[in-house]
Amino acid sequence: MRRLPPGFTLIEVMIAVLIGGMLISSIYGVFGAVSAARDRLEDEGILYHQARIFFDRIGGELSSMRLTPMGNRPVLVGGSSDLGTPYLEFNTELVSPLQRRRGGLSRVRYELREEDGGIALYRSEEMLLANLAPSEPLPFITGMQSFDIRYYAAGQWHSSWVGAQPPQMIEFLFEIDIGTGTGIPFRSSFVLSGGRG
Repeated sequence: MRRLPPGFTLIEVMIAVLIGGMLISSIYGVFGAVSAARDRLEDEGILYHQARIFFDRIGGELSSMRLTPMGNRPVLVGGSSDLGTPYLEFNTELVSPLQRRRGGLSRVRYELREEDGGIALYRSEEMLLANLAPSEPLPFITGMQSFDIRYYAAGQWHSSWVGAQPPQMIEFLFEIDIGTGTGIPFRSSFVLSGGRG
């Protein structure tokens, strides 16, 4: 009787193909999950960068706040605008680099606005020592879900501020949408030099 050369049966080949397919699909799933996590972290990194730039900028402007009033406007005022959105306006000696040649004092305004169904934080600047119109408000942070400013003075927090002197501290709380309907919360407080309230 003649012997057949050794080989694999059809069942063995099918089992090997099934196991190989399961390994490839699990490896593909791992790579897909890693790629999605990488994309999510890149998007979140951009949001953290926006928040850091905002806190650096507002911190510098508040630490350079001009405590002497200019004209009939208070040094610092904040609360809700006519549209019911938060705003903050104050005098500062830290001006944008392009405006520095026109003088060293400006009135900065941060306000929340709705744009294309979303919410954005806008910033405008008016040079106080030059006869120029205020700059057009420009978006500073887009994709915001919420934004709130609190003012600390005389041992308690206030939701708005108008006074001859600035408060002792300002706190910013906001959330930026990461694109999935959930937001990343940010919070920071700044102690104001010369603030008494």
